[in-house]
Amino acid sequence: MRRALPGQVAVSSGTLPVMVQAKLRVMLPVLALWLGLATGCGGSDGTKDIAPDVQSADVPGEMISDLSNDVLIDIVSEVSMDLVVDVAADAQDVVAPDAQADSIVDAPVDVPADNPFDIEVVTTSGGLPYSLPFVYRRPDVGTPLTDEEVTVFTSRITGLWKQIRFFDWAAETSAGVDVSTGEPDYLIWWHDFVAVKAGDTVTFRANAADGGSHNNAEPTGVVLASALVGHLASNDESIRYIVEQYTKSQTACMKGFLFDSDDTVDWLMSRNITADNHAFELPDGRKKVVEYDEWHFAYTGWNADRFRYQNNPIWGDIWVTNKRSKDDLPYLYRVAAWLPYVVEMSPDATVRAAATEALDLMRKSAQDIVESGWKVRTKDADGQIFIPETEDLASFVAYTDFIPDAECDGRLSTALLGYGDTLDVDCGSGQGSPYDQIATTTHYFNYDIITYFHQVAALLALTTGHAEEALALVEGLATRISRYRDPSSGESGLAEADFPRDISMYLLRAAVTGLPLTSEEARLVHKFHIQSVDEYKDFPNWNLWDASVPDGTYSFRDGFHPKYRSTAIRIEDIAALIEYCGSPFKNPAGVRFVDCDVVLDPTRWGTP
Repeated sequence: MRRALPGQVAVSSGTLPVMVQAKLRVMLPVLALWLGLATGCGGSDGTKDIAPDVQSADVPGEMISDLSNDVLIDIVSEVSMDLVVDVAADAQDVVAPDAQADSIVDAPVDVPADNPFDIEVVTTSGGLPYSLPFVYRRPDVGTPLTDEEVTVFTSRITGLWKQIRFFDWAAETSAGVDVSTGEPDYLIWWHDFVAVKAGDTVTFRANAADGGSHNNAEPTGVVLASALVGHLASNDESIRYIVEQYTKSQTACMKGFLFDSDDTVDWLMSRNITADNHAFELPDGRKKVVEYDEWHFAYTGWNADRFRYQNNPIWGDIWVTNKRSKDDLPYLYRVAAWLPYVVEMSPDATVRAAATEALDLMRKSAQDIVESGWKVRTKDADGQIFIPETEDLASFVAYTDFIPDAECDGRLSTALLGYGDTLDVDCGSGQGSPYDQIATTTHYFNYDIITYFHQVAALLALTTGHAEEALALVEGLATRISRYRDPSSGESGLAEADFPRDISMYLLRAAVTGLPLTSEEARLVHKFHIQSVDEYKDFPNWNLWDASVPDGTYSFRDGFHPKYRSTAIRIEDIAALIEYCGSPFKNPAGVRFVDCDVVLDPTRWGTP
């Protein structure tokens, strides 16, 4: 039975009529200025992070605070606000409960026992759903892949993973706190670091000139999601280690946000924490140094503040960056969706303990968002809790006054993670909101945020046993991605060189949640993976310690990480096929485009 919190009502999301879409475009330039910060505070590749002394180049931080909702509604009314009202005629605003105090009441996560589709769902011994709870087919389009094409593709992409030692490389180029310090250890995939090679030593150094790595949760979460699923399919130590270390970083970014020993609110998310510099040796004797000095100063920014907590009960004297943005949450939520399976099924006690602790805190964090009026609370330099009010980065309801279904998928996924229940948040197909078109027209990187919230809502609906909602969301993913690929759709992303690459990843990650891919779509996935193999296999700096790599300073943008290109998927996405192959929800009605037996067995990985 669904549980709704007091004052909550359903919000639905339908498909936007073509006529309304056309007229809505008249609104976009007017709203674009106001929505300059809509859903975004950092680009997916870290290039949008703001250095401490630099204000946003897109929109001044005070702009939104200068515009009241009444003014905005008047503006929209002048450009056919009635269109939006008509589209959402059956929807109502989400009325969030009053913000709670500093405590969260633990809520059990119940998996509904009923299945409206009369399909017997396979479950784990602990009762977690472990098969697709519905039948969903799509007509095939395109030329089917041959068995030979599948074999060659599988060999080449897994061969790249083997050649570059992907999970070992990820650990070696990440930084956090090493176990040799005697303090709780963890690793984060950072933006805004440089790697400095000097002889037999490589130093990974926080670089103030690049920014503050405000959105490192995205690449860390992307790699961790694949590793979590891969860990359950194999006993590979490199994958296990990434699972352990990256999962511990989820906890670190919350427990590192404790002001002192009297602070008991350990579930609010910081953007990041940095501890003391330290040096150590990797297991094979290579020397590694981690330096955070350049980030050890305070600043205040529109999207984040940094300050010093000298009495953190876990790491002691640390520096904290606050105002965790909702932008990063779909990547963290995707991790959280798989954590219950790792808690139950991992053969490794250390991994189970790390997953148990992280899952508990992440559920409490999601509950806090719901109980704080769908807003992301944070802390200040004195450890006091507050809700950032001047920007939309912390709110899922900033635009619901005039677009009731705005950011519905974000609210739904938050409810599902926190309570295992929809809380009567009804997003229907998860797509079609006017908000999506406005936000993506304003900033291209909003495509990732919006699409991945849609996908993680579907994934969490599956993992928490909400079959009916999951099917609607998966059907909506098919509609959304088909629209993205339609040249006549008017999608602003069609003008971007990165869009085909990004769509290939949207398809792959949607397939994790039960979207059956067509032959044409599978070939798009093949295209960008193969191009990635061709571009990455000859990257010279996979092992900075190697004698062939000259001494010097290497950037995270095109130094110790390969450069992002529109022709190749991002390096943090390169192992996403592991999540697909290990997903219990992949749809047997989709075309076969990769040999999952090989993907899930590192001893069988091929040649690039």
